[in-house]
Amino acid sequence: MKFALKKNVIRQISLAGMLGVVTLLHTLVGMGSHSAGHHDSGGLLTNILHITLAHLYIVPIILGAYWFGTRGGVLVSILSTALFTPHIFVWMDPVWSIYNYVEIFLFLLIGGMTGVLIEMEWSQRQRYEDALVRLDESHRKLKEQTEVLFQTEEQLRRADRLSALGELSAGMAHEIRNPLGSIKGAAEILKDDYGPDAPHQEFIEILLKETDRLNKIVQEFLGFARPKPPELREEDINELLESVLALTAQPIRKAGISIEKRLDHNIGKWDLDAGLLKQAFLNLVLNSIQAMPEGGTLTVMSARFEDRLEVRIVDTGMGITADDRKKLFSPFFTTKKDGTGLGLAITFRIIQNHRGTIDVASEPGKGAMFTITIPV
Repeated sequence: MKFALKKNVIRQISLAGMLGVVTLLHTLVGMGSHSAGHHDSGGLLTNILHITLAHLYIVPIILGAYWFGTRGGVLVSILSTALFTPHIFVWMDPVWSIYNYVEIFLFLLIGGMTGVLIEMEWSQRQRYEDALVRLDESHRKLKEQTEVLFQTEEQLRRADRLSALGELSAGMAHEIRNPLGSIKGAAEILKDDYGPDAPHQEFIEILLKETDRLNKIVQEFLGFARPKPPELREEDINELLESVLALTAQPIRKAGISIEKRLDHNIGKWDLDAGLLKQAFLNLVLNSIQAMPEGGTLTVMSARFEDRLEVRIVDTGMGITADDRKKLFSPFFTTKKDGTGLGLAITFRIIQNHRGTIDVASEPGKGAMFTITIPV
């Protein structure tokens, strides 16, 4: 604003200066013309120079119109006329009078027409700029809608995969669980038959341990294949986070990880399934712990907004590549040596069943941030 005002003042001073210079030169030449006579050759040349200088009034007139539009052009042309008119009656020969009146008319015509044309150009430019702004806005909205469409399409594809894999997993888990129970029962009988010092006792222990591990995997398959619908009760989401941190306190200490809590203690109680959300948060915290084998910082944040609850779990671990982020919540995708690839898929489904969303932001070597949003 101040810059525009300063620029206008400089332009006005420039116009006044040009009018003053042209008038001064015009006056001096006019005085020479009057003293030399009008009809000798020297006076004729002086008159021609006098008329030529009069044309210079057109320069500030055009600049006034260019800078200030019609009002500027008309005002400068009126000032030029006022400065030029005395020469008609004082110095100029009557022969030139008609020409001088035409000159005054041209001043006014040029000032007015140039101002009108400039304002038309301004108006056209403004329309182009408005159209460009609308085009940019339309492009932005189209881009946002395209991104939403891609996200929706990806969610639909993921839902189809989850449904198909869920049915397959349920059948496989059921078929595996029954013989697995029989194997475990037989191993326990063998354990009872052999004493603790028996040479095969070590192999029996391995058999029981691996059977329990397989049973845990089968349980994850069943939990993924047959998700329990949320049983909503009034719960404090901070209490769920505190409970998860208490459960994972030992592996956190063992890994040399420091905890930073930024919990909104005015978050209140909302309709949530405590068991399912605790499982989801536990999966995310364990995932963060495993991403920081050499230690780091685990930050847990909660906040309440007008229409949603938000939880963020941030680690300073190894980070996640862009390709892995695209497949992170897909079932059976894992980067861990002994992972099943179902933990984050189950977490995604739990949050989805709460009508929420889960997003991840990460760069390799710079940690990861999981953001859970639940509408309320």
